Amino acid sequence: MWCKYSAISVAVLGVLMTGSSVAAEFEPLSVKAGAFDVTPALALTVGRDSNVGLSNGAKTSTNFTLLNPSVIIGLPVHGQMYGAKYSGLFGRYTGSRTDNYNDHNFDLFADNVWSSRLNTLVKVDYLKGHDSRNALLFKNKELWHATGLSAMGHYGVEGAQGQFELAAGKMSKRYDSNNSGFTPIYDHDRTDLSGTFFYRVAPATRMFVEASHSKFNYVIALPGKNLDSSQQSYMVGVKWDATAKTTGSVKFGTTKKSFDSGLLPSGSFAVWDAKVTWAPKTYSRLDASLKQGANEYGGLGSFMQTRDADFNWMHDWTSYVTSTLSFGDGSDNFQAATRVDKRQHYGARVTYGFRTWLRAGVEYQHSKRTSTDPLVGYTKGVTMLTLEGSL
Repeated sequence: MWCKYSAISVAVLGVLMTGSSVAAEFEPLSVKAGAFDVTPALALTVGRDSNVGLSNGAKTSTNFTLLNPSVIIGLPVHGQMYGAKYSGLFGRYTGSRTDNYNDHNFDLFADNVWSSRLNTLVKVDYLKGHDSRNALLFKNKELWHATGLSAMGHYGVEGAQGQFELAAGKMSKRYDSNNSGFTPIYDHDRTDLSGTFFYRVAPATRMFVEASHSKFNYVIALPGKNLDSSQQSYMVGVKWDATAKTTGSVKFGTTKKSFDSGLLPSGSFAVWDAKVTWAPKTYSRLDASLKQGANEYGGLGSFMQTRDADFNWMHDWTSYVTSTLSFGDGSDNFQAATRVDKRQHYGARVTYGFRTWLRAGVEYQHSKRTSTDPLVGYTKGVTMLTLEGSL
């Protein structure tokens, strides 16, 4: 039995306990192997992609197969939990072999409860991934790897009026291929530090204040455009665990982006992050997310101001059949560059659960990007059949 966790560690462990294509209601079974708990899972997807290269001109339409194996090994020791996870995603396109990929994600984690007031979560990550054609400025698929170390601590007795959380992390990303001729300018390191103070104003409601600092260092300094920068955010918000039929959190504040060289303009603007779940019935749930913030983009402009709105409605028609409808709308405003992108996506999925550890599904996803730069716009549709299971 795992011990109690902070809000941060619960969220992180929730990600650890599912594969990248395994939804929250899917529950892989664990098996005992001596002192270890082993949780394997496997997802197989076959489908058709109408525009695998995200092209705004001649499109490549092709059938594809995705294989997503994962395994989590947990070692409970005197109420603590130590573990490792591997998740892979292997894509094969019958009509476009240049887009085939093999992605890997390795994690090590330690979740410790030191006392009734203090618990921590430490995680080490190693990823080998790819950027598909035209996802950024790349006309070819590009390979990269990233390493990361993060630590989170929670101080405060469960139910106490005041609680505090501190998080810190370091991430390094490096490109392993340079088919487009300029991937090295995207190599960078990122350091993050944040602190959040919670104050309980009702049995299930907490107000909080949050401050964060991020530092970005690029390996290559572009002439006249050194992208090394720092970013500070200050936010206030409210989080409720269960109020009538809703749960969620809402926070808003301001972010300031400052560049070390002074050759690029700094920016300061409002940011917000709202996540709300409304469950009018036990078998029906609507998840809504609204967010505005800043993102890195490497060689184009100084940074992006992004805005996203996402909605998902999940409905259990029977104890075996579940449907999910999704819609999203977003925009990317490139600072210090004359480019604005608008993004939309919608999708529908129906799954049939043979068991809690075995299900099949059919899904359709449509995505579209329009831009002031007509060369980067595209539309694509993806149809998929998926089978997910565990031991």
